[in-house]
Amino acid sequence: MSKTHPFTGLLVIDFTHVLAGPACAYYLGLLGADVIKIESVSKGDAIRHRGGTDAAASHAGMSTSYLTQGAGKRSITLNLESDEGIDRLNQLLSRADVFVENHIPDTMRRLKLDEDNLRTQHPHLIHCAMTGYGRGGP
Repeated sequence: MSKTHPFTGLLVIDFTHVLAGPACAYYLGLLGADVIKIESVSKGDAIRHRGGTDAAASHAGMSTSYLTQGAGKRSITLNLESDEGIDRLNQLLSRADVFVENHIPDTMRRLKLDEDNLRTQHPHLIHCAMTGYGRGGP
């Protein structure tokens, strides 16, 4: 990647799924950021199996939508239900510049990755949070 892109040298941790979050992180990558996508060990991103016209690719977890939004990203699976998985994610966040997530607030609180905990543990981090239905609704 060219060193002239505005976000060259930035590390983005992409803990998103489906559409808006993955697209956001994809665009940051196009601008030069190094993007690492975090996926669940058991399920991966839900969009892996949806979208596109190639049923076999979608069945294999490589839908057109997933491949498009995942282009240029590195990826890792972490079991965030384990202390080891959370520790590994916090190690990544300690080096990262931006954390993009689009999970419901209850999930982020349960994982201790909500805004208050992130501000305390990683005060340097830009936290980009979005959900399809807002942060305060049911």
